[in-house]
Amino acid sequence: MESTERRSTTSGFIEPVLTDIRSTWNKVRPGIENILADNPDLTYIPEDVYSECVNERAFLFTSPVGFIVLSIEIDRFTKDKTLYVWIAYTYSKGGHVIVTHMPWLDKLAKKYGCKYLEAQSNVRKLEQYFPNNGWELNMSIYRRTVK
Repeated sequence: MESTERRSTTSGFIEPVLTDIRSTWNKVRPGIENILADNPDLTYIPEDVYSECVNERAFLFTSPVGFIVLSIEIDRFTKDKTLYVWIAYTYSKGGHVIVTHMPWLDKLAKKYGCKYLEAQSNVRKLEQYFPNNGWELNMSIYRRTVK
């Protein structure tokens, strides 16, 4: 992915910028560690995120409010592209950051030829937001430990 310029697109909104994770690892890593501490079911470690970004299988975008790690997933049958929100982190909780970033995510998805946006989260408040803003529940995943 190529870099985008940092500029305000709406009042107070600064567009996230494609960032080399190596240049901001000391700031990004604690955020990833916070996500992992809050979500013990996640199986990756911070170094996995680093590796995915360095090897351009995922892409880090940063802004003054936080960071987001995206990937482009391709359906192996239809070849449709999906812009997948792997990690989204804000330095301060709340503020409805996803709401202010939706136009930017839509623009980015179009730029890279994606048909869909996709995200997973255990944040219950998003269960109200997503369906009311054009998102649909595509799948529920249930997991059981083998006994």
